[in-house]
Amino acid sequence: MSPRLLICVDWFDPGTRAGGPIRSCVNLIRLLHHDVKISVLTGDRDLGAEECYSNVRCGTWNNWNGQATCWYATRRQHATGAFLKAFRRVQPETIYLNGMFSFCGAIVPLLSLRLLEGQTRIVIAPRGMLKESALSIKRWKKMPWLTFLRLSGISGRVVFHATSEQEAEEVRGWFGTSATIRVVPNIPCLPVEKLNVAQKECGKLRLSFTGRVHPVKNLLYLLRLLKTVTCECSLNVIGPIEDAAYDQDCQHEIAELPGNVTVKFSGAVSNEDTLRLVADSDFMVLPTVGENFGHAIFEALSLGIPVLISDQTYWKDLETDRAGWDLNLSQPDQFCAVLERMGQMSVEEYQMWQTGAHRRAIRFFEEHDLKSAYAELLLGQNAATAPSRR
Repeated sequence: MSPRLLICVDWFDPGTRAGGPIRSCVNLIRLLHHDVKISVLTGDRDLGAEECYSNVRCGTWNNWNGQATCWYATRRQHATGAFLKAFRRVQPETIYLNGMFSFCGAIVPLLSLRLLEGQTRIVIAPRGMLKESALSIKRWKKMPWLTFLRLSGISGRVVFHATSEQEAEEVRGWFGTSATIRVVPNIPCLPVEKLNVAQKECGKLRLSFTGRVHPVKNLLYLLRLLKTVTCECSLNVIGPIEDAAYDQDCQHEIAELPGNVTVKFSGAVSNEDTLRLVADSDFMVLPTVGENFGHAIFEALSLGIPVLISDQTYWKDLETDRAGWDLNLSQPDQFCAVLERMGQMSVEEYQMWQTGAHRRAIRFFEEHDLKSAYAELLLGQNAATAPSRR
């Protein structure tokens, strides 16, 4: 009998608006479902949505692609013990929690620890929420919870899943050097097998921005940069509007852009449509304030789309590989210079950067045995040989 894993996450497929956390869980299930019996406890609606999903049975368990069972719990069910009911039904060897401040993905399960069997392994993925840029938002709500986790001893019972050494340091900064941490990269999508070589026009620039319209993703910063672009430039913003006031600031900035720059909002679309829209651009630009991993960045690279990003992500030294640029946000002049260079690229030069982006994505999989790493993280040993509980 296969070992059992219960994943707790606020949003899951078919949701799209939460971005990376959804893709991380989907890709994890696809990686391990042959060796592990996986169940998911999640919410019944997408991020910011008023209506529940129309294409799943909300309030009960569903079969998810033959690879997992998924309970799309209603808000009332979450408030009346959905986690404990899921735990008793699944009887997992391991519980995998997504986020530090997630209601169903972290807070309720961690507060229920004293009711759980001592043999249950608890793994929590901070998902970038311990970055200073993330903590600065609603800090008054987050600090008491982190302090409680540390002083109550709960943080000493869990294994922290850091996706980079930088995130491991963030965990130690809050929970001390004795915290149990495993560093395992996120699981991105597979790169395309055959690169679709594009015919970029010199003097024209097609950009995509994939992410929520929210201060963390830093769309406003990009719009201000575009005022300096001299070539014909179009930007496609792919993602939901999460902060209405911030969106208004962006709209004011768009109104002041020169005539050679146009901006389109595609909104929240499916992952498949996101990939299609990114593939239609020359470059993906994301001057993010901070990313735990950056699935949108990897997905662009996997398509052979070079990226222009901040240096606050997992992805470093991109220019060395001709895969893109990772620049310091305090130096907007560098971003402007790169944008100008991108616009003037010939088709021959651009195709070299396309190849570099695609190779960088392939190299990620060559350098990481993700299946073995996640089996060790979640089960403490190889998934194929882990003992089952009957």
